[in-house]
Amino acid sequence: MSEWELVAGFALWVVATTLSGALGFGGGIVGVPFLVLINPEFVPVPLLLQGIFFTSAVAWRERRAVDLSALKWATIGLLPGVALGTWTLTSVSKDVLGLLIGLFLLAVISLQATGFRLKQNQRTLSLGGAIGGFTGITAGIPLVPLALVMSHYQGPRFRSTLNGWGMTMAIVSVMTLAFANEIDRSDLAVAAVLALAAVVGIALSGPLRHIVDRRGVAQAVYAVGALGAVALLVRSLT
Repeated sequence: MSEWELVAGFALWVVATTLSGALGFGGGIVGVPFLVLINPEFVPVPLLLQGIFFTSAVAWRERRAVDLSALKWATIGLLPGVALGTWTLTSVSKDVLGLLIGLFLLAVISLQATGFRLKQNQRTLSLGGAIGGFTGITAGIPLVPLALVMSHYQGPRFRSTLNGWGMTMAIVSVMTLAFANEIDRSDLAVAAVLALAAVVGIALSGPLRHIVDRRGVAQAVYAVGALGAVALLVRSLT
């Protein structure tokens, strides 16, 4: 990976983590398609490695608001999703994965933009955890399925619970990928650059949380993410 690609990835991930730190999710929707366009090596291993730091920092910041019961049921579904995702990652080509990522993002963005809401219960939490485990380890986008399920939460509870699960998911996924020999030194170097960008994003997102809780900027996140998903689909198909 070239220096210019790292610089571009750093700048993009600052924007993505600022949005994610303020909203509680959305960084993957905005950032992943464009990271893949810059260089596919950003996804998924470096994103998962830096995700351990980012999600734990966001969850810790509002830890008193976390819903431990919801976190437990979402974690139950995690392992089968990660197992299936690991098999897919080692068996499917990059172009096919890019196509799958793009289609998944467009489907989720469409659901969110139309106001679709899932009823939260033990079943939907576990299913969201399983799907998030799969999409996280294959595409670096773990939080969106559970964000749909937990959409009725207020800002602090939403951010802390969702990112508490994201931290668990990132740790389990990294351990699984390490066991499958899917992590090398270059991944560690790229992850360090993204983690540094996440530090900046977390700092910038602090004062924005209160604005988001009052107004929300979800539609802008969906619009940018949709553009990225379309660009990723075009690249994967050509």
